Amino acid sequence: MATLLRDLEAVEQLHDQFGFTYSGLAGAVNTSESNLHRWRSGNGAPPTPVFLARLEALRAFVAELRRTFKDEREARSWLDAQVPALRGQTPRAMILDGHVDRVTGVLYAFNAGVAI
Repeated sequence: MATLLRDLEAVEQLHDQFGFTYSGLAGAVNTSESNLHRWRSGNGAPPTPVFLARLEALRAFVAELRRTFKDEREARSWLDAQVPALRGQTPRAMILDGHVDRVTGVLYAFNAGVAI
């Protein structure tokens, strides 16, 4: 349960601080918005292991985003910038299309000093 709470905290941070919609975040983990709201409120069945892994991926992304950008405004700006390492897509669009791992990988590479 503690892991789920931390993972859902990342959903809240992405919504409140980085401008993602709950609908978009539900799509990013391939579930319905109503399921996401049930998980957030603690009602109904908890997410299955597949969804837990997807929520964990969002948490890992938020952690790496904060590690990369100390300023929240810079992070928000980067989310909406076309990134060559993502084939010109924006990180936000990639996440909403379900590719959070690819975006996190770009941040890992950047933080490791890899030219991207």
